[in-house]
Amino acid sequence: MVPSGGMREADAMNKVASRTPGSSVLIGIGIAVVLLIIVALALSQRGLQRFDPGTPEAAAQAYVQALFDEDYETAHTYLSTELQAQCRSDELRVYGLQDAATFDEVRRDGDRAEIELRLTDTEYYPGLYPFDDYRWSTETELVLERIDGTWQITDAAWPVYRCGRF
Repeated sequence: MVPSGGMREADAMNKVASRTPGSSVLIGIGIAVVLLIIVALALSQRGLQRFDPGTPEAAAQAYVQALFDEDYETAHTYLSTELQAQCRSDELRVYGLQDAATFDEVRRDGDRAEIELRLTDTEYYPGLYPFDDYRWSTETELVLERIDGTWQITDAAWPVYRCGRF
């Protein structure tokens, strides 16, 4: 026969022993969930680079984003007054707009900046190009100048080249 004090001590040891692995497993799961959330947030933010406000890159990015969003009125506001006079906002409409844009190179010289812009179409066209998935891209250049403290596009081959040709 085991004294009653010995039985309580053994029960207490069993409870502690059974509680410890369960706690560490829950802590491990919690840490894993937090890490997964952090990784998911990092991956979701990875695609869009944010430029400092007041830079030519930020102005160019806002212009291109407005074109992608089909907000031609907003895109038109990033053009210099000379380009605005040459090209109405409804003429900025882009047909067959590519679905990705990157800045390949940015050259700044005081109040002037030249940005090499790469536009890429990442769609798959089955049957049209049977031996590959056809990724098309083109390069163009945006020229910006700081006018009255604001970066404005003073030369934009894309999509301004279409103005007056509809």
